[in-house]
Amino acid sequence: MGYLFSNFANYLLTMRFINTLIYSNQTGIRILRHTLFWIVDIFNWLVVVSLNKEITFRELYFVLLTIPLAIITSYFIMYYLLPRFSNDQPKAKLFLMVLGVLVLLGVVLRIYKVYFVFPLLDGVEPGAPDLLSLGRIISEVFYWLGVICMAVAIKLIKSKTELQQKNEQLLSEKRVAELSFLKLQMHPHFLFNTLNTLYSETIQNTEKAGMVVMHLSNLLRFILEECNKPMISLEKEIKVIKDYIELEKLRHGTRLNVNLQVPESNNGILLSPLLFLPFVENSFKHSLSHVRGPVTIDIQIGLTDDSLHLMVENDRTRNHIINGFPSGKGITNIKRQLELLYGKGHHLTISESEKKYRIELTIPSKNNLIHG
Repeated sequence: MGYLFSNFANYLLTMRFINTLIYSNQTGIRILRHTLFWIVDIFNWLVVVSLNKEITFRELYFVLLTIPLAIITSYFIMYYLLPRFSNDQPKAKLFLMVLGVLVLLGVVLRIYKVYFVFPLLDGVEPGAPDLLSLGRIISEVFYWLGVICMAVAIKLIKSKTELQQKNEQLLSEKRVAELSFLKLQMHPHFLFNTLNTLYSETIQNTEKAGMVVMHLSNLLRFILEECNKPMISLEKEIKVIKDYIELEKLRHGTRLNVNLQVPESNNGILLSPLLFLPFVENSFKHSLSHVRGPVTIDIQIGLTDDSLHLMVENDRTRNHIINGFPSGKGITNIKRQLELLYGKGHHLTISESEKKYRIELTIPSKNNLIHG
């Protein structure tokens, strides 16, 4: 086990080093990255040449003397032509510019080699009858075209990957910011309804006011201490639901019949704060305000190996549903939160009959949020 752990740790360290080497913009690491690329290219060239003939110091000196021109050409294309012409200019113009630079490279290489490299290495007089012939220029271009194309291709892939990562990071930050805003938007809405309950109980029955204050203080403590956290335990969400139910029972007395079923053990399941409570609150608000006489509300929270399930069913009248879903800012916000948190990983269904309204919500029981 220790051996496997050590190998895994080494693998993570290696991957972290590679990721830093490829994507870091620190000056020292960038210099190291580019230096390694050209060293590897020289080594690759030597290996290929050695397959056909013996490598001499002349061959090595020749490469070291001529490769700077290929490096300059590559960086000119990568850091000047591509940024300047790829976005705002037609692609044909970029192609012609690159082609012109490559032809210029061929001409400069011919002059450089004939008048400097060959005299330096071989001790011959400079000059050549076919100095700037088309065939010689094309030959010089193709000699370095492979490595130049490879360098440009790596730069393009790296730039595209960095852009995708940046866009994903911005999207994630936007989702988190929007999610936080929706939570802040919902808290006053929930607090307003709860204070109405407290006000009603204080006027109608002062003996119950103390219990109302106790449950309300639990709810406010939950909002103040837990709602700023990205995730809380299912146990805490169930506790706040129970406090809310007790408040409503104190207000409506025997008229209200609530059947609550929760799992005996939640196995450390986490979810976003106030994810279930708005559905419960909505069922109380719409059934109690639209249905005369006794009201029954059934609430079930179930847990399977990979999902968490909420079912809320309440009495209703025939015409208080708007467009198949009760109106209310709390429900609208929680639907948006579900989209931000789980995307297509959640499932919300609504069913209704003449006397019953039912919502069923299923979310993953694992912490696999989109934004987290």
